[in-house]
Amino acid sequence: MSTHSEFLQRFHSCEQDLRAFIGSLIRDVHSREDVFQEVSRTLWEKFDDYDLSYAFGAWARGIAARKLLELRRRDARFPLVYPPEAVAAILEAFDATDGNTHLYEAALRNCLTELPLRARHILKLRYDQRLPCDRIARETGSTLKAIHQTLCRLRRTLHECIQRRIDRDEIDAPEPVTSPSLATPHE
Repeated sequence: MSTHSEFLQRFHSCEQDLRAFIGSLIRDVHSREDVFQEVSRTLWEKFDDYDLSYAFGAWARGIAARKLLELRRRDARFPLVYPPEAVAAILEAFDATDGNTHLYEAALRNCLTELPLRARHILKLRYDQRLPCDRIARETGSTLKAIHQTLCRLRRTLHECIQRRIDRDEIDAPEPVTSPSLATPHE
């Protein structure tokens, strides 16, 4: 996989989370978008320095937090909602949540392998290829109603399976990784 496509894959998987993190610290919509764009550019420029032992989302949030604190140091009027200590605490809270995400993803992978091939195919069409349900119905020779019912049943089945695996600790997952400290220069 090329560096470009690897970056895009990792970036897109955490983009919403990164926006949420930045949005939790900046209320002004325009400033929030400006910071997001600046952080995105920084992530791209520093991707060669990215340490694979860290979760990409945690690394991206760490860079965003440092960027926000730097902007606040340069301009006291910068619309940062919280003081630096709170920024660090919010970063820590996001990282703790990110660790749980790895458990859910691992459980989901395990649960998907238990599904019949046709069910996995329908899920792949809907969520990987992002096809609309009417097109999935045409491609699989089903009715639209049948696809809606199948997806509803599969989501419920997967949710129950994930909960069961987490409750019973039946997950083959690596330990969650946290982001580097705000004080470290892993940026």
